[in-house]
Amino acid sequence: MSHVSTPLSSAIDSAARAGGTRTLRAVDYLRVSTEEQKKGYGVARQSRKTTRHIALKQWAHVGTYKDEGVSGSLEAADRGDLKRLMDEAQQTPRPFDIVVVPDGRVIGRKGRAFWRWVWALEDIGVFVAVVADDYDNTTTEGRKKMRRDADYAETEWETIRGRTQGGLQEKAELTPAAHIGGRAPYGYRIANKGTPGSYLVIDEDEANVIKHVYDLVVGEGLNLRKATVRLISEGITARSGKTWTRDNLRDRIMSAPVLDAALVFRGKHAKRDENGDPIWGDSVRIELPRILTEEQSEELRRKVAETAKHSSGKRWVYPLSGRVVSLCGKGHSGFGYAADREVARFYRCIGNGPKDLGQESCGCSRIDADALEHVWKHVTEIASDSDRLQELAAEWIGMAAGDTSALVDRIADLDQQIEGMNASMAAVIVAAAKQSKTSDAIEAATAVLNEELQQLQNLRDEAAEWLAEMEESDQYARDLIALASMAKNSFPDMAPKQQAAILSMLELKVTITGPVPDDRRGGVPCTVRAWYATAGLGIPAAALSDEEWAMVAPLLPKGRRGTVRRSVDAIFYKARTGKSWPNVLKETGATIQASKHFNAWTSDGTWSRVNAALAHVEQVPLPELQLLPSMVIEGRVDPSAMLNVEERSRRGCR
Repeated sequence: MSHVSTPLSSAIDSAARAGGTRTLRAVDYLRVSTEEQKKGYGVARQSRKTTRHIALKQWAHVGTYKDEGVSGSLEAADRGDLKRLMDEAQQTPRPFDIVVVPDGRVIGRKGRAFWRWVWALEDIGVFVAVVADDYDNTTTEGRKKMRRDADYAETEWETIRGRTQGGLQEKAELTPAAHIGGRAPYGYRIANKGTPGSYLVIDEDEANVIKHVYDLVVGEGLNLRKATVRLISEGITARSGKTWTRDNLRDRIMSAPVLDAALVFRGKHAKRDENGDPIWGDSVRIELPRILTEEQSEELRRKVAETAKHSSGKRWVYPLSGRVVSLCGKGHSGFGYAADREVARFYRCIGNGPKDLGQESCGCSRIDADALEHVWKHVTEIASDSDRLQELAAEWIGMAAGDTSALVDRIADLDQQIEGMNASMAAVIVAAAKQSKTSDAIEAATAVLNEELQQLQNLRDEAAEWLAEMEESDQYARDLIALASMAKNSFPDMAPKQQAAILSMLELKVTITGPVPDDRRGGVPCTVRAWYATAGLGIPAAALSDEEWAMVAPLLPKGRRGTVRRSVDAIFYKARTGKSWPNVLKETGATIQASKHFNAWTSDGTWSRVNAALAHVEQVPLPELQLLPSMVIEGRVDPSAMLNVEERSRRGCR
């Protein structure tokens, strides 16, 4: 049942029953954009308005929500504190009855952001009050004012944006080396900054760094990583004052402004219409003064390509890259190599190879990829719960159970209002015609009604669009359930990109909560374990007795002060426990020679003969390898991912 026409008294009565008083509980929502912050406007100014308004209305001020540096074009789910407000509004008992905002633009500059937020609150019995012009949506007149306010805010926003974009287009076309906005590219600075005629000129200090890097790469043959190390050692910092990273240096030195002496305004990322044409104007190439000559630029490109570290050409897919959070709080990415004809695949923390070469490694251990990717069984548990999937899908679009019927009722109510408005217009036209008024007079008499009718029609269109999205999301959820049901059995056989796409749809997240077991902590395959697995042999259950040692000693070289015997005990200990060599050596007292002995003895057959001589000794099987640390696995459904699986899979496969 829709709550569109719910009188405010019902909300007040609910509050009275909950708290023993008829005082309305109010919260205020405050928002300033980044531009407003730059101009010195903060939420404190808005807070004074809303606090005074709440006091004048004699409401109880029970909370404040605020988003700073947030665009008014974003919807509620994309604003941090506004999303929190919406989540808490759904609690039982409800913590507040009305939301107070200083003006309509705080809600949103676009009708979509404005109305969906207001409607979502109305449908749960929470109302909205606007301090400017002192109105709220508890009455018909208040709702009319709110419609006018929303239409004005969006029209104003579109007008300002159109003028701004037109001015930028003209500047890009007519001003040499025009500065269109944002930070100057590295190697340049802004001349006449803060004026309409600002343009880019060479920054001599940064240009000298670029030329120095050119000498290091072209003259000395260094790659960009080594060039980065040289800059750090020489105390040369990036524009931010921080030490250079290899990626930062590459992005700055190998940029189009540096190598091509040009910028493209409205390039490949320009906003386009449904036909693919730029909305605000054609692309413009802005020529810049050169830092490097054309010949130097081409030589730098060639040398960077030559000195770049090339992989073996073999690439493996890691569907969990970017979805694993380590103990240090950073993410994991895939890493693999071929060793002894075997593929070794791992996930390693990006903190172990910091981009900033001046930072220390975090020390987080690698995790075996094959073992970690078995978390899929937990994913299928999420995916096989149809009710849970439906709840998560509803959560994604900001709707709760029953909202579909509320929107249907809202559309029906708007249809009635539109029908009534059309009838009113017809009556005015008939009355004017009877009075023999001119067409201009009739048009003037119906102007206000026409404006009101258009506002109602816009609302009706918005509600219908939202309803269609909800119905589509239901279908996405059903598709996802079917996909997960299929994947439950066939996931291991899927292509890696398919695996990554499904994981992306479920927004899987794995948080590491404990250390990686010692078994494979370093991420290097255990050669001792591999030997016993291949041979199919058991392992002596305990350290060798003197009698047992006497049986194998003749098969082994003599060592000083028991070195060889300690090596044998260390190898058996490693096989029994699966621990790393550093820990094995520490716990057994053996030396690094143990590892070297094992490699030599397996190569010449000595180790096979030692195990054959001990065949009668009590044996234990090769232990199960413990590869995974303790972890928390989470997932939620984003039905929009179904719209573009390929794009999401590219993000999930690294």
